[in-house]
Amino acid sequence: MSFIPNRLIRFEEYAIDRDRWQLIWRNEPLPLNRKTFDLLLYLADHADRVVGKDELLRTLWPESFVEESNLTQHIFLLRKALSRHESGAKIIETVPGRGYRFAVAASAVEGQQNPGNQMVISASESITRITLEEEEEDTSKLSFQELEVSHPLLSAPSGKRRLYWVAGGLVAVAAVCVIGWFGWQRWMDRTGGPPVQVVVTGMDGTTGDLTLDRALLAALRIDLSQSPFVSLVPKDTVNATLVEMKQKPDDPITVVTARDLCERTNSQAVLHGMVVRNGTHFLLTEEATSCVDGTTLASARQEAGKPEELPRSIDRLAESIRRKLGESRNSVARFSARLSPATTASLEALKAYSESSRMSEQGKLPEAINLLKQAVADDPGFAVAWNDLWAYTASVNGDPISAREAIQKAYSLRDSAGALERLTITAHYDMVVVGDLFESERNYQAWTQLYPRSVIAWNGLSLTQQELGHYPDAEISAAHAVALRPRYAGLNLNLALAQMSTGNGQAARATCQHAIDQGIDSDHLRAGCLSVAYMLHDSAMLKTQRDWAAAHPQTPLFTIGEAGIAVGEGRFGDAGRLIAHAAQILRNQGLGSQADAYTRSMGINLIEAGDIEAGTRMLRASPPDPESGMDLVGLAEINDIAAATAGVRAMEKEHPQGTLWKLYWEPIIHAQIAMANRKPHDAVTLLEPTHQFDSKGIDLPMRRGLAYLAAGQPAFAEKDFRYVIANQRLDPTSSFYPLAWLQLGRALARENNRTAASDAYQHFLTLWVHADPDAIFVRQAKQELASLQTVAPAQ
Repeated sequence: MSFIPNRLIRFEEYAIDRDRWQLIWRNEPLPLNRKTFDLLLYLADHADRVVGKDELLRTLWPESFVEESNLTQHIFLLRKALSRHESGAKIIETVPGRGYRFAVAASAVEGQQNPGNQMVISASESITRITLEEEEEDTSKLSFQELEVSHPLLSAPSGKRRLYWVAGGLVAVAAVCVIGWFGWQRWMDRTGGPPVQVVVTGMDGTTGDLTLDRALLAALRIDLSQSPFVSLVPKDTVNATLVEMKQKPDDPITVVTARDLCERTNSQAVLHGMVVRNGTHFLLTEEATSCVDGTTLASARQEAGKPEELPRSIDRLAESIRRKLGESRNSVARFSARLSPATTASLEALKAYSESSRMSEQGKLPEAINLLKQAVADDPGFAVAWNDLWAYTASVNGDPISAREAIQKAYSLRDSAGALERLTITAHYDMVVVGDLFESERNYQAWTQLYPRSVIAWNGLSLTQQELGHYPDAEISAAHAVALRPRYAGLNLNLALAQMSTGNGQAARATCQHAIDQGIDSDHLRAGCLSVAYMLHDSAMLKTQRDWAAAHPQTPLFTIGEAGIAVGEGRFGDAGRLIAHAAQILRNQGLGSQADAYTRSMGINLIEAGDIEAGTRMLRASPPDPESGMDLVGLAEINDIAAATAGVRAMEKEHPQGTLWKLYWEPIIHAQIAMANRKPHDAVTLLEPTHQFDSKGIDLPMRRGLAYLAAGQPAFAEKDFRYVIANQRLDPTSSFYPLAWLQLGRALARENNRTAASDAYQHFLTLWVHADPDAIFVRQAKQELASLQTVAPAQ
């Protein structure tokens, strides 16, 4: 497809105006920088095919070499601009391993000609900068007469001439002021080179208080982490690299070790400091040295007359180092966190916060939580401490909602935090309290643009995109996170699951194997790799994971994964034993609430797979979680309509903007209630608008197919059941995949397609060949298949 150059391109209430280089939404111009606009135009002009990344890089940057991350950032900016339409259609589609595609229908219409001799000034504003672009018409076609100065001006009366001179002088002064302002801005924005990655190795000397020493180093890291120019190597990466070097992470780092550490982490500089105390007077110094030759790249020093002045001295020290490493003055001013008084003016709060970070690094989250509670007691306005209190508590409870009061408090204090912390807190708030995943995705995208080396931002973006069912994008974001922090088990797991969900099973297997080969291992990672192996029907990989689990019996998540496989194969007795064993391990580890949650979830799986009695017993074993959409679905499935209705109404009030509650869970729960009340047509009406979340998993299409079948619309049901069968990758161990074959057989039988129906029944029975003999769906399938094969076709 190639649109005529002088026409507008219209799609989804947007318009691309070539002549004005503008993107328009409902007659409203949208801010878009020139390179991003060029990207949009090129994709729109080639909407009939997938455009490769190399082709885009060559076209958009024809005379220079740029990294692929530049293209990715412009894709993010473009998607952000194209996020106003209500249809939910994805306009710019990622095709994994190939490139990008303009994925919506567009039409060309006659555009308006741009008036001649006109200067078009467009302001393009983004999070990181405001750019003023002047686009002038070619003046080479103007006649000489049009450029001449007219003589009547020279012969004007003296009074008028004086006015002309005054006016001309004012214009000249204004021009000088404008030139001076732009020059000053350019000086303020000037950097000393490309961004740098730094290894922070510690501080020599002591304040006389070991806890305060650690707090000062933590404070320095907080300050430096605000910078989008200077990125810090994560502490766990430093520690893992030291172990590879046969060094103990807690030992002092020598100059030679620091240089080696720097090179192994592909960093550019090592930052090392010193604190000297003389009575109540303190001297703080920091020096950045080159990883290549050890030369000093930057150094700074600050003094504090008393301990209470130390936080502010750390602020000044960090700002000085950032400037001397090449960061612009504007950037330093904009992206700074003041430890006094904005972050915290309390030394005791800072010390408690520092100790909580140390405890969390050691996996001692309960101790870290108690220290954070002490920090916010010492300084109730400590926004970052409130945020971390939410994060640690949510991790211990396995539930982000359980500590929502802490993130609400952090959000109320966000303006007192640094730029990075504000982004963190806002993204968490939108995800947990508001539940607006679209806004959360936009926040994470802005975060990655400002801090392209932030692992938390890329991982958070990936998880949000997975929740929305945007798996190709989630895979890209997860890959960014792993590239930045390759030795973290959770990030490798997230990447493998995203790859699996896009159908890139071989890449998911490679990610699992790479992580394991690197010595990165965990119960969670192995449970994810078990799902990958099961989806690929890779018997060797399955055996490897199960051999590992046999050697590590205290692995509840892996055991829960095995229980899920058992339910999906109709082996209900095995599933019950496995989930009971996993729950006991969790309780022995002090994680009773997680044990209850997993037991309820497995009970719902059993109910849906046909073992209603055992499933109901598990679901009723502990009080349902009112914040869990799945628990409310389970209540509806066992005909506890009153509890399910009360729960969903409460959530509607609690999450009026919640993306998943409004667009996903509410329709599912209400539809399940309608099905329980024998109103399948109502269920169809409720589930029909949910197609935008079909890519999230196989749950919605399966439930919609069941509603269509019960409503006497087998052709529509067939379509949804075939979707489930074609997309097992979205939930490989779910019982909905084999049961979709059974329901497909029933739909085809009602359409009188007997041969295809028989094949579907046979496929289901093959998948459930190891099911419990008394499994109700097996008995029903055999009876229905026999009836189908013996009854003569209608004449």
